[in-house]
Amino acid sequence: MAREKDCMAPDSASLPLIVGIVGATGTGKTALALGIARRFGGSIISADSMQVYEGMDVGTAKLSLSERLGVPHALIDVVPPNEHFSVAQYQLLALEAVNAAIRLQRLPILVGGTGLYVRAVLDGYEFLPEKPDASLRSQLRTLSEGELRACLRAIDPVAEREIASNDVRRLERALEMNAESGDLPSVLKRRQHPVPWRVLRIGLRAKRAELYRRLDRRVDTMISVGMEEEVRRLLADGLNSADTAMQGIGYKELNAWMRGEIGHDEAIELWKRRTRNYAKRQETWFRREKDVHWIDVSNQTSDSVLVQAGALVESAAGGHSR
Repeated sequence: MAREKDCMAPDSASLPLIVGIVGATGTGKTALALGIARRFGGSIISADSMQVYEGMDVGTAKLSLSERLGVPHALIDVVPPNEHFSVAQYQLLALEAVNAAIRLQRLPILVGGTGLYVRAVLDGYEFLPEKPDASLRSQLRTLSEGELRACLRAIDPVAEREIASNDVRRLERALEMNAESGDLPSVLKRRQHPVPWRVLRIGLRAKRAELYRRLDRRVDTMISVGMEEEVRRLLADGLNSADTAMQGIGYKELNAWMRGEIGHDEAIELWKRRTRNYAKRQETWFRREKDVHWIDVSNQTSDSVLVQAGALVESAAGGHSR
């Protein structure tokens, strides 16, 4: 009987390897992914919910085309910034990208800080296809964030706690999921199916003071390389405050300044504070993940971090590097 079972189930060691690089914003995930991709012949799949939007480059810290040279990248610049993009759509395209890399005998490297995107790929989460009820959606869009939270909290407090502040679209979607299925959104979100690969999770973290210094410096750099001009261009192209993309940290605060709602210094300080708060939420999310090999990047060079991560990848890949 045991022999029959072995024939039916593939040995996990024979499954292809996928590397997931996770952690808070500002910890150096992108640089590490590039280093691993160049050493091991990898393809990078972004797991960042803002990098899917075209024309949003500075504020999402996208690599330039020249920086991406020689390394295939996927799930960057997927849709216009005024278009809705769901996690179910992301999952479908990301899985296609992973399988394409495997067919080309490249190492798939999933990198990003959007926790639900990471789980969608590495953990095989199942998502309900969106079947919008126009009437329900219209009703939900008349409600404030506080009212949406109160409605969801009454149905599913677990789901409500997991949705970040200002994420009105996810609040609406959770209520739609409940209406469509009759099940709790938090239960639906945890339905999984086995994934056909081995997963190596590498997490980057930094001591809080170091992380905050990195994040403040990151915002200052974005300002210096043209973030304000990018927001002006997006607004001139017709993007408005209600679009999901304009809810992104940095875009929202600069938009408020340009609309005369707050001062410039206040917008920058608010952007920095919300970035720090977002990083804390990311740390909380990824701490709950299992089997993450954590590397503390505090006071380390990117080269030394790459050495440690490369050893993990080489071990998981059976000693094969390029």
